[in-house]
Amino acid sequence: MDYSKICFVIMPFGTKAVGAKPVNFDSIYDGVFAPAISAAPLPEGGNLVPKRTDKDFFSGLISQEMFQYIEYSRFALADISGLNANVFYELGARHRARESGTAIFRQVEAPIPFDINQIKALPYEYEPDDKAKQARELITRVLTESLQQNRLDSPIQAALRAQRTSPQQIDGLLQKAEDAIRNQDRPAAISILRQAAQAQPDNPLLHFKLGLLMKDEGQWTDALGSFVTAIQHQADYAEAWRERGIAENKLYWKKTPPAGLTGEDSLGKAVELNPRDFDALASLGGVFKRQGRLSESADAYRRATEVSNGHPYPLLNEIKLRSHKEGKLMLDATRKFQLVRAERSLRVQVQNAPPYNAPWSYFDLAEIRLYQGDTDGFLNLLAEGALNCSHSWQPKTFRDSLKLLVEGNVQIPGLNDGIQRLDEAIQALPD
Repeated sequence: MDYSKICFVIMPFGTKAVGAKPVNFDSIYDGVFAPAISAAPLPEGGNLVPKRTDKDFFSGLISQEMFQYIEYSRFALADISGLNANVFYELGARHRARESGTAIFRQVEAPIPFDINQIKALPYEYEPDDKAKQARELITRVLTESLQQNRLDSPIQAALRAQRTSPQQIDGLLQKAEDAIRNQDRPAAISILRQAAQAQPDNPLLHFKLGLLMKDEGQWTDALGSFVTAIQHQADYAEAWRERGIAENKLYWKKTPPAGLTGEDSLGKAVELNPRDFDALASLGGVFKRQGRLSESADAYRRATEVSNGHPYPLLNEIKLRSHKEGKLMLDATRKFQLVRAERSLRVQVQNAPPYNAPWSYFDLAEIRLYQGDTDGFLNLLAEGALNCSHSWQPKTFRDSLKLLVEGNVQIPGLNDGIQRLDEAIQALPD
């Protein structure tokens, strides 16, 4: 078997439930995954060859053949829709076996439990036919770019790479930090990760994780210091460049030392290192928007929307910028459809226990309801989002975003009431 040409597909077999909906995964493999994989060119010539095991190996003995596919295949595509235990077992084995060559997808309505919400899975739709066609194009593009770049995409390998020379006490501290994060005790996790970073100061992953936690706590200056330190120890750390740019921009507008950099250069470096990082592209759009460079901002958000296959954050910002320019709400048929699709995904996120990506999932869903003319839904979700905020900068960010519509004289029922309620939330929350 020439595994250098194979893309092993990790997915459920037969008909399985995704939420409350029965889904025929065999049809998805035949109509979406297999043709999309076959269309992906290999850098050395030829195309990928799709392979999927024919039976559920977990009904009996685990097959050696399956492990060989996981271990040796040039690429692996995993569909985590339905939260199938077998899929996660195989995906975990793949991430442990290979540093690169794995892409994760999920159906737009698939729930994401809290324990795995850090996994980035690109959304796709398999019906009707035009959506299946878009899904095939997306998958082919992701596989093609991933084969060309060959970037580290395994969170397990990333952690192990950073910790190979770490003393044993570091592993214990990391476990304690993870336990604190699961218990929603970020201050305790920050304290533990500080100890770990002091014990092993040349570990970029420790500094990056510490920076993310301090960012969530609104400790922007300290977060920036951690991201800068991570980059000093690993110059091509794309995610650290992205977060550095976000922190630089936040401090620039807060006029807080060491303010001075807008974050544009750092975010540009992140996009250069990983052109598919829609978070970096969307954050770059935010930098341009705050500087009044609205045309460049709209372009960055458009690129982020394309790369992410319609992620609500860049989509909603692109709509606001287009509406601001035209002086009225700009929703063509494509945007309306994307909003409906985004609404389904966000509805699942806010129903998670705890809610996924709060308060932003609430705010994004509220904005969609605003554009759909559901004023009560907009205000109720806005209130829920405010209750999930821990610092005033969170509702302020949403308020300032909505003000772009007001400044463009865009008239939408409920908009001014929503901004007033956000002002009240800002006053009630700590900085």
